[in-house]
Amino acid sequence: MRFALIHNARSRRNNRSGAGFAAAAESLLGENFIPSDSREGTADRLRVLRDRGVRTIAIDGGDGTVSTALTAIARVYPEDDLPDIAVFASGNTNLIANDVGFGLRGFQALRRLRQGAMRSSVRTPIRLTWPESDRMPVLGLFGGCAGYARAVRIAHAPSIVRFAPHDLAVGVTVLGAVGSLVFRRSRDRWLAGDPLKIMTEERSYGGESFMFLATGLSQLSRGIWPFWDAEPGARGVRYLDVSAQPGSLARAAAALLTGRAPRWLRRHPDYDSGRTHRMMLETTSDFVLDGEVFTPTASRQLLLESGPAFRFLHA
Repeated sequence: MRFALIHNARSRRNNRSGAGFAAAAESLLGENFIPSDSREGTADRLRVLRDRGVRTIAIDGGDGTVSTALTAIARVYPEDDLPDIAVFASGNTNLIANDVGFGLRGFQALRRLRQGAMRSSVRTPIRLTWPESDRMPVLGLFGGCAGYARAVRIAHAPSIVRFAPHDLAVGVTVLGAVGSLVFRRSRDRWLAGDPLKIMTEERSYGGESFMFLATGLSQLSRGIWPFWDAEPGARGVRYLDVSAQPGSLARAAAALLTGRAPRWLRRHPDYDSGRTHRMMLETTSDFVLDGEVFTPTASRQLLLESGPAFRFLHA
């Protein structure tokens, strides 16, 4: 199989393993070895791969690297002729690899790719765009705003990231946030939420949001699944919106953190989950997509859509 490798030497596991693999992989793959760069820099290198007919691209890094790579690939390759993707879990955050990861990394992964003939699954990333702006769209597979953006900002603090992988750090932070609800000052600040209006193809509603989440994945790590829709491989943007000052928060969190959505929760007015192909958000909150923080337009708008369908390979 003819394939290329996008390698992020700064990712957590690659940084720990040193430069030996990168040097050897570059020697083996030649021009098909691409150091992870900005979306623009990666896109320039991908145009060469496209013109040479490379049909499989491995991404060696975490969620941020995957987001950067998929965005660059979508800018270069035709939407109806995208390359196959293999994700090597090497990052600080590996939510994407937990769902559609290759299952191997390093030389073992390269050898398996060369053999060909493997399983695959299809996912449609979220395409994040800024209406009435010339800013280029960005692709990602898990994001959110309001309380989620606040929790991620805390989890990115060096005092936390130094000691824990990002997915664990966010978990610890969220648990700490829930614990902080015991104290009135922090409880009032977190539960007050952020302004958020949601407009989907089916309906529009708005108010204050305690937490908003969206994903193009079909499963998360550690059995967490905070969405009603659990149909594997279903295309579209799955989302959860938790209203400010939500009722039964501890009970709801216990259910969602274990991947359950009982009937009482589905009927509760403070919790709304669904799947759509297009939704407009109006908010003052930042939006975090695969660990990267984005701000809305001056008119406070962000557009989330189903992106192009990628085929992910599994060893």
